[in-house]
Amino acid sequence: MAKSIKEIAQELNVSKSTVSLVINHKAEQARISKELEKRVLDYVEKVGYKPNSLAKSLATGRSNTIGLIVENIGDSFFGPFALYVEELLRKKNYHVLYSSTLGDAQNAQDIIDFMLEKRVEGIILAPTVNLEEHQRKILEHKVPLVVFDRNSPAVATHYVHIDNGDSSLKACLYLQSIGCKNFGLITIDSDQPQMLARKEAYLEFCTKTGMKARVLELPYHHLRKKGITALRNWVSKNTQLDGLFFTTNYLCILGLKSLRTEGGQRVDFPLFSFDDHELFDILNPKISCIQQPLEPIAKTCVRVLLKEIDQGISSPKEYVISTNLIKR
Repeated sequence: MAKSIKEIAQELNVSKSTVSLVINHKAEQARISKELEKRVLDYVEKVGYKPNSLAKSLATGRSNTIGLIVENIGDSFFGPFALYVEELLRKKNYHVLYSSTLGDAQNAQDIIDFMLEKRVEGIILAPTVNLEEHQRKILEHKVPLVVFDRNSPAVATHYVHIDNGDSSLKACLYLQSIGCKNFGLITIDSDQPQMLARKEAYLEFCTKTGMKARVLELPYHHLRKKGITALRNWVSKNTQLDGLFFTTNYLCILGLKSLRTEGGQRVDFPLFSFDDHELFDILNPKISCIQQPLEPIAKTCVRVLLKEIDQGISSPKEYVISTNLIKR
């Protein structure tokens, strides 16, 4: 059975405060002799003592914990991203505290408050809309913050992202290059900057080429209940469609369920997704996509955050990561 500080102190016939100071690397500061420090450390190693994480945090002022706040830790974008972040931070002896906002601002605010109470040393955040006040709260607490995927333009933070506008334009040009002259856009009713940028790039493409804009905005919070039916009805009414561009991969999967399952309208035109998914390479026909490079995004977020922790909070910068066009 693991021994407590009290038991270690009794075995060595020293005070509990002496043991605590030694195991928290404050022996020299407390003018504890090298001989006594070595005796305590040797015994601690012998019995395999591990300090309580909360007690250690209070003693050292460090929690060695990073907060990671995303929209949905279970989806095919944020899940793999989180694994990259955790792997990178583990190598630096940090733990990761995860949580999902599900796109709800109140959830996000509660999560941030909780993480600040837990004394996380930094936060990596994919913010919801209407989160400006709580992002400022993080900065007021002098906790390093890196925002990724989408931002809140009213708050200056380190921001890691892709160029959503240019990437969406690449998608439109690709669909045009394979013969699509009347392709539509499927997106969600969201004010998130990245989603708006993808839609705006499509609308600009339509304006420049003279193609009629056909946009379906599905209700984000009711996708399961209303999405499939709404998409089927919209496609059946827009008979001139010769392609579909989905602004995120879960919408593309919704489209597959809607158009390639029993009761769905069979289509023989191309489907294109913003964001890759492991299914897209094994379907017949396969689905081309814009691939966000998750590992470089994660590496940049972690590198910037650790620099902020080690060297102090610096002037905010923007980091743009290039996407890949996967043609299938």
